[in-house]
Amino acid sequence: MRRFAIAFSVTAGLAAPAHADTFSGFSGVDRPYLVNQDRVCQPIVVASSTAAGAPHCEKAAADRIAKLSIKPPIVQSGARASFTAQAAGRTITVSRKAGGTVVTWDAADPVIRIAELYASVRRAGKEVTDDVAFDLGQNQTAVAEPPPAADTTAPPPAAAAPPPADPAIAKLIADARAAPRARALAAWAAVLAADAACSEALFRTAAAQLAARQPVEALASLQTLAASQRSDAIEWQIEARFDPAFAALRSDPKFRVAVGLDRKPTSVYERLMGFGGQWEQTGTACDKPEVHFVATRDRNFKLRVKTSCEGAKFDTPFRGTWRIDGQRIVLQLPTQGRKTGATDEAGCSFETSGDEDALRCSLGHDIDFTVLPTRR
Repeated sequence: MRRFAIAFSVTAGLAAPAHADTFSGFSGVDRPYLVNQDRVCQPIVVASSTAAGAPHCEKAAADRIAKLSIKPPIVQSGARASFTAQAAGRTITVSRKAGGTVVTWDAADPVIRIAELYASVRRAGKEVTDDVAFDLGQNQTAVAEPPPAADTTAPPPAAAAPPPADPAIAKLIADARAAPRARALAAWAAVLAADAACSEALFRTAAAQLAARQPVEALASLQTLAASQRSDAIEWQIEARFDPAFAALRSDPKFRVAVGLDRKPTSVYERLMGFGGQWEQTGTACDKPEVHFVATRDRNFKLRVKTSCEGAKFDTPFRGTWRIDGQRIVLQLPTQGRKTGATDEAGCSFETSGDEDALRCSLGHDIDFTVLPTRR
């Protein structure tokens, strides 16, 4: 993969004190690049020699930056330059020096000039430096690369859907949920007698067994849950990871295996909920908001976006429901007094951030954020 960065100068708004960033190089092991000493940025993906949007950058701790193995950039100037860049209005065109357009990209503001590698940007009245990288990926007309190797990994077997609701079993479950603690074990045993693979019954039986000081039996119930082919079994496995009822077993290796506490996610649901459904973004004043996002097993979510800039502070809460759509998470934010529809939905996609998942969401109205899982 060939990568490169350019910066450009645009003018918009009133003059303000200058602030310059420094392009520090590309990761030697991954796609991100480093701006200054602490901002890790994701390059803009190029498709059919065009790119859209803006780079996504966030401050990163020193240990994460160290893992990226940042390498010094190659200056694209003089006889050894591989690329050239030209600007016309808001459009930047990057070409190979030998010929052939690599990428065209529209900046947010009119571009005055392009420096060799870095230049000033005036945006919203402040002069800053934009370091923009493009991920050329595969099959680009200006860059020849070998095709990716075919994926021969067999897909995991599809989980079995829960059986159609049986009124008799539904009543047993309702009775077991309402049963007092002393009768909970017997009540859930009645559910399992009617449906031996009921995921909730296995989970709650394990909790009741542990409360009755039967840790061996509790682990056996959780192991049965882990072996289940029911599609909702993973939901109750994850529930057990953080439920206070199982706090006494949390350090037990058998428990951790049974609930999958130390493994990598194997489904979209587990990617979202694997750490309890809690995600956050650390905010920086006048740059990006502080975000707290909590998804729950019942497909509801709570979102809080806090912004702060030059003394102005805003704290905006959101509530709604979520669903899985392929590899994405779709948030639905209902508007009071109006029937919900496609305009009330926002998409979130998973990205890689170091050795863990990140969730990037765009709610519109300039509310974009990338949250990382909150480890409990």
